[in-house]
Amino acid sequence: MKRFLVATILTILIISGVSCGKKNKKPPVPENVIATIDRYYVFRDEFLFYLKLNYKSILEKKDNFILSRIFDDYLKRRMIYLYLKEKKMLPSNDAIVEYMKFHGYDRIYKTLDLKKKRYFVFFMVLNINEEVMKNYILQDFVKVSNDEIKDYYKNHIDEFIKNKTYCFSRFHSNYRDLMKDARKWIVKRKRDETFIRLRYRDIEVETNCFEEDDIPEEFLKILKKMRRGRVSKVIKLKIGEKEDFNILWLKKVIPARKLKFEEVKDMIYNKLAMEKYSKKEEEIYSTVNKKYKVTVYPENILVFKYNGVFPVFNAEEK
Repeated sequence: MKRFLVATILTILIISGVSCGKKNKKPPVPENVIATIDRYYVFRDEFLFYLKLNYKSILEKKDNFILSRIFDDYLKRRMIYLYLKEKKMLPSNDAIVEYMKFHGYDRIYKTLDLKKKRYFVFFMVLNINEEVMKNYILQDFVKVSNDEIKDYYKNHIDEFIKNKTYCFSRFHSNYRDLMKDARKWIVKRKRDETFIRLRYRDIEVETNCFEEDDIPEEFLKILKKMRRGRVSKVIKLKIGEKEDFNILWLKKVIPARKLKFEEVKDMIYNKLAMEKYSKKEEEIYSTVNKKYKVTVYPENILVFKYNGVFPVFNAEEK
């Protein structure tokens, strides 16, 4: 009898979900919460409204992969919000109003109900935060001294050797006879590129300067044999998959030379500044990822199947 009672109780427990943990599978948050960042909720209707505003076509297609990536990005933006909030760097009310007016969002805002207005303003803050974060990094962490620029120039001088450069005009078309006629205008009647563009709709004209390493081999062979100001014959050339008739008009040749420091100073500054910016940005995002605990509740999302990068609620682990 005792054994029968134990077996009966176990059966009831299994059916009711106690022994297999079915009751524990329900997330420890309200049903309309799809993620938590520390103690803060991310609501389903909040993110759904965000999708409808920014990614309506993707939402309609129900692409789980892309929607998961968008959700990951949204959670990261929420984490940056908390990071800036702690630093008291969130945009002011005046800044939000100005941003909305500048981009025309105030017209959308007026059509919304109270709840969506709150979400909408929050989305505006997330947008502004991107610029706030950028300015924060640039102003506080990106400093490039003149000595750093000079050292880079000295230690990377090979980057500033400019190869021999050819400046030329290229005329090309699928029609050989048309090209022959155009060459006569250029050579015998001294007409320029503008004249050819206006006279022949079927002839494309391009004028550029390229270092010899960047010029297709077929063109370079011809240019090397030409003197400045000379015009080539009509030549059939194949560049990639396209084959057509070409005329090359060599304008000038600039010898190889080492670029002076003053010529590349700004370029070096931008390169070093970008390196420092990227490094600091990576550090901040790494700090943010460690600082805030994110948990996603896939069964509460409903509108797509989440397969992103953040940890998901696992009842069995609980």
